[in-house]
Amino acid sequence: MSEPLGPDIQIAQRARRSVYYTLIVVVIAATTLLFLAAVSYFRSIEIQEARNRLSLYEKSLSDGLERFQHLPYVLARDAQVIAGAKGFALDQLNVRLRGFAEKAKLEAVYLLDSFGTAIAASNFGTPSSFVGQNYAFRPYYMNAMRGQTGEFFGVGTTTGRPGYFISEPIVDANGRPFAAIVIKLDMSGLERAWVDAGEKIFVANDSGIIVLTSHSEWLYKTLVALTPEQRINIMNKRQFGNQPLDLLDWKKTDPYAAYIGDQRFIHVTSPADRLGWEVHFFQDERRIYERAALAAGVFGIFVVLLLVFAVFLRSERIRQAFAVSQSDRNKLIIANKELRNAQKELSQSSKLAALGQLSASVTHELGQPISALRNYLAAAEISGHITSKATLQNFSGVIDRMDNLTKQLRLFIKPGMEKFERFEIGDVIDGAMALVEHDIVAAGIDIDCALDVRQALVFGNRLRLEQVVVNLIQNSIAAMDDAENKALKIRAQIHEQEVVVSVSDTGHGIGIKKIDELQEPFHTTRASGTGMGLGLSISAEIVKDHNGHMTAENLPDGGSIFSIYLPQIIASDNP
Repeated sequence: MSEPLGPDIQIAQRARRSVYYTLIVVVIAATTLLFLAAVSYFRSIEIQEARNRLSLYEKSLSDGLERFQHLPYVLARDAQVIAGAKGFALDQLNVRLRGFAEKAKLEAVYLLDSFGTAIAASNFGTPSSFVGQNYAFRPYYMNAMRGQTGEFFGVGTTTGRPGYFISEPIVDANGRPFAAIVIKLDMSGLERAWVDAGEKIFVANDSGIIVLTSHSEWLYKTLVALTPEQRINIMNKRQFGNQPLDLLDWKKTDPYAAYIGDQRFIHVTSPADRLGWEVHFFQDERRIYERAALAAGVFGIFVVLLLVFAVFLRSERIRQAFAVSQSDRNKLIIANKELRNAQKELSQSSKLAALGQLSASVTHELGQPISALRNYLAAAEISGHITSKATLQNFSGVIDRMDNLTKQLRLFIKPGMEKFERFEIGDVIDGAMALVEHDIVAAGIDIDCALDVRQALVFGNRLRLEQVVVNLIQNSIAAMDDAENKALKIRAQIHEQEVVVSVSDTGHGIGIKKIDELQEPFHTTRASGTGMGLGLSISAEIVKDHNGHMTAENLPDGGSIFSIYLPQIIASDNP
């Protein structure tokens, strides 16, 4: 059985729990306040959006009503309409009115005489024809008989379809009205557009009766209870037929909110331009609370992140303590790496030292035989044992080149002592080709030597650069010993102010080795006894002494390409 905790520990635990509870209460209170503030903010945004939408619908309604205001005025002054009002050519007028209705896409155009009876109509000859019907009870007829333009919205007594009526008086020579021309607009197209948009909108007249709406169940409902006098007036005008004009189940709670049934909406209104109508637009409030909840949720996540960050800081202190313990280990790893690099540099230095010793030995051992050979050749020339001048020149050239090679070994040990001068890169390649041409022919290799920039100038020692090119060509010849297709390409080009000499072959390539490995002393890919691995090392040193560099890579179709990059000298430059 465990021992009870001491009083100090119990007090510390209670204090810690108290802090946690306080933090939880603060976070809940802050989140609640933020939610309420977000609701207020997003409500103002939604109200503005609702106003913008309402403005569009109000304009579309006004435009629809305004578009045909001029037409009755024009028809009232048409000669055939005036003649028809006097009782002449009514058959022809019926046809003419039907043409007007079809072209203007009106529900009907009809002519009323002085008693309010329709004597011509665009829907003549149909079961619902207005001809012969009396409309003296309609306000638009009464206004016309008073010499005024009449406007009216109501359910048609003949067709049973609602419409917007516009009338214009037809006057005699004395200016007295004796007939009226009337057009009826079908507003169902506007309502269908509202339905398709998925909006909640209706238009109420000056008595508070809904005359247009996106929801058919709201049509002909009233926003306020009608007085008996209002109902009698509506019945006399037969404005809404037999509609009961029941009260809409709605309630206005504040200037920008209303309930329809049990659902609360943002509610905005705007007066229309005609008939004292008012446009009402409703927007669902759910999006307000969704956006406010999202904002509160983000805040909650932020608080959680703060707590996580606090835990992270504690973990960071632990990590730093652990990092101190790992510091020595990292230092040991770095020391081991430096040791490996030092060993590598030591190995490289050992190879170079061995190369220096070998170069000194070869130079010493070959120097005397070459001098003796030169003396023997001079004696043979004096004694007349060599009669061919060409043979003498060939022997002399070979001895000079052998002597130059021993000098190059000495220069490899102590580079930078030879004389540099300007010369054309083409001379270097020509000199190298003269030395290896016999080997190329003997190996059965197709040679393709195309020098795009033969006269490009470089600055250096021509014989040493010949040695580099000879070495690259000989390496390519050796790499193609077992190749079926033997082809050697030599190119000289200019690339970014550098003279580039490249030698490519169809041999076995360089594998996965890098140029740095190939340039190491005594590194060779040839069979034992066929090379010492000094050619590329010496060549690299020569190119480096000329402020250039070498590259090597495999070709996609097999073989390899070695390139020498040397600074280009412009004729006017002062090296």
